[in-house]
Order: sequence, then C-alpha cells, then structure tokens
Amino acid sequence: MPARARILAATAAAGWLAFAPPATAENASVLAAVQQRGTVRCGVTYSPGFAANDASGRPTGFMVELCRALAAAVLGNAEAIELRRLSKPQEFAALEGGEVDVSFAQTSWTFPRDALHRIDFGPPVFHDEQGIAAWPRDDGKPPLQAGGATVCVPAATTSHRVLEEYVARSGQPWRILPYPTWPDALQAFIGKECAALSTDRALLTAALRAPDVPKPGADIAALPVPTREPIAPVTGSADRAWVGIVRWTMFALMLAEEKGVTADNAAILRTTGGSEVQRLLQGIPEVAQRTGLRPDWAYQAITQVGNYGEIFERTVGERSPYHLPRGLNRPWSSGGLLYAPVFQ
Repeated sequence: MPARARILAATAAAGWLAFAPPATAENASVLAAVQQRGTVRCGVTYSPGFAANDASGRPTGFMVELCRALAAAVLGNAEAIELRRLSKPQEFAALEGGEVDVSFAQTSWTFPRDALHRIDFGPPVFHDEQGIAAWPRDDGKPPLQAGGATVCVPAATTSHRVLEEYVARSGQPWRILPYPTWPDALQAFIGKECAALSTDRALLTAALRAPDVPKPGADIAALPVPTREPIAPVTGSADRAWVGIVRWTMFALMLAEEKGVTADNAAILRTTGGSEVQRLLQGIPEVAQRTGLRPDWAYQAITQVGNYGEIFERTVGERSPYHLPRGLNRPWSSGGLLYAPVFQ
C-alpha cells in the first residue's frame, strides 16, 4: 500500500466512531445540555485568521466557523455559540470539567495528550508544520546566526517542546523565552523583546499578515527540522455520543468539499446528487434517532456555514487578508490529507 494510502487509512480508522447509545444519568448527555442551554460553548485561542473579532466586534475566523458549523448541526442555528478564550494550560481542565463543550483552540493531536487526559480528539482539521519568524539584522547576515539569539514561544505547546529539543540537539546558542499564551508571545516579538518567534507556521504567517498588526518585515521559514502539527477539535471523553457528533460534523464539511457540495448548491444536490451526497444532505433516520440529531444536521451545517474549502478560503485562504495556501489542507482526492469516512 502506498505511503499516502496508509496515512489516509489510518486517519479513517482513528476517526471512525460508531455513535454510542443515549447517555445515562451517570454519563450526562452533552447534546441534551447544549439543546437545553441553546448554545454550543467552544474554547478558542484568539489569533488572526483563526479566532478574532472583526471591526464590528463579531467573532470570526477558521476555528470560529467550525464552531458555528457544529452549532448549525446540533441546534439548527450557526449563531448559537459561546466562545471561551483558553490558554493551553486551561484547555484540558476546561474540557474535563465541562466548562466548554468542545475546544477549537488550535491543539495538535499528540499521544501524551490523548493518553494522559480525559479527552478525545476529533479528526485533524488543519495540517501544519512548525515555523520560525526572525527580525532581519542590520548587517544583512542571517538573523539567527548571532550567538544567544532570543526566541519567543507560547508555553506548554508542542512548539515549545520541539524548539527545546531542536536547540539541545543542534547546539544552537538560542535562548528560549516562553510566554503564557500565543498573543503574549506575538506581542513580545512585535515589540522586539526577542529576535525570533516560533509556533505553527500558518498561525505565524497569518498573525504577521493581519491588517491591524504592524508589518515587522520578518522572514518566516519552517523550523530546520521536520515537524507535523495535526490540529484537531478536542472534547471531553465522558460522552461518547458527543465525541461522535463533533467528529462527524467535521467529516461532513470535508466530504461536502470532496463531492462538490457547497452552501449554494446543497439544496439542489439534496435530491439530485449521488447516493452518498443524498444521504449526507437528507440524513439517515436511524442515525438521527440514535444520536438525538435532526436528520438534516449536515445539511444545516453546510448551507449555513459552507463546506471545508469555503470556510478555509474566506477565513485564512485566498479570499482573506492572509492568503495561506491550501497545501495538505485539501481533500485526499486532490493530493491533500483531508479524508472523510463513508456516509453510505
């Protein structure tokens, strides 16, 4: 089996989760609580392109739109969301304690996180690598060749760990300066408290291209060591049915793009599309009954928010100020890593 096929098969196996029976009193239903409350509570990390407020104060960004898609699926209303800002040290405790229903705080799926916390990861919704931005030097030499260069990094992140390992292994005389949150690290870099800044490359690029951020003229490159950042939504693990709902909502957005289903044509394709498209948009009655969702849950998410590609392009892609390339964040059929299991 080719390497890409093995990757895609593994992704499908990890994401394939049969919906569990209705939750018991000891295992309270998150969906019931969400429906009673009337909103989905999503954890986010504020950063340009991914989660921020626009000029009118309305939350916007790639991760915010995924939260809205989930609200459309479970409540029929994409605007029925509450956002909670979470730092990495707060995120898992907030999920385990039920303070948020799901976290879209740009968290990479790692084995220790999965094993050591009462959480579950959804499918990766953004594939990235670690990057590093550095101020140009006055003498024109490569900016990070100077001995003792200070590198800012958000603390308690995979970026922090990878950077420490790289410095130790390479012998680079860099001094790592961790900050409690990503916005703190970004502001320290813009204020020239450090010579460089390291985090996920797309996050770094979007932040330095944001219209309201002073243009520092910094060079952005991949960290000189292979890295991968499979960024995924995270839920508490107590309610398996809710875990499945979050996962399959993300898969629905991916499958919609793969099959050419958009917010504009979904109504037509609901009755004229292929069998899998019709099952996606019309719903599967027995699944809806088991999960407590309406049969048109995926249709609501797609028509109100758009498919994965529509969300990407208007928030961080070519239709946004950030112009991030799709790269691996394309459907598997177009050479990317986005892969949805079968809806048949």
